[in-house]
Amino acid sequence: MLSTIPLLRMIFFLSNWLALSVLIALFGFLTSFQNILSESMIQITTEDAYLGRVLTTIRTSTSIGGPISSVVAGIMLDHSGDQILIILCAVFILIVGINMLFAKEAAN
Repeated sequence: MLSTIPLLRMIFFLSNWLALSVLIALFGFLTSFQNILSESMIQITTEDAYLGRVLTTIRTSTSIGGPISSVVAGIMLDHSGDQILIILCAVFILIVGINMLFAKEAAN
């Protein structure tokens, strides 16, 4: 959920390319932590017999969803503007973070 902080701050620095570049780099750095934590949560909460299937399904859906989400984001960016797209991404990241917190509590 920390990665939403630089993401939301990007809205205020869209005209300053240096600050925007730093915020994008910080967002990418924090997102890598989210990826590590989500992979760990998947491995902890999934039974060993199904772990390969679950990881393969997630990677396959990510590979399929990447190009689709790029097209949808491009259409949204063209019609609604970059501020709306940034806010929407931040909301999705917050939802995933909250979901990870509840999944961690359910695993314990």
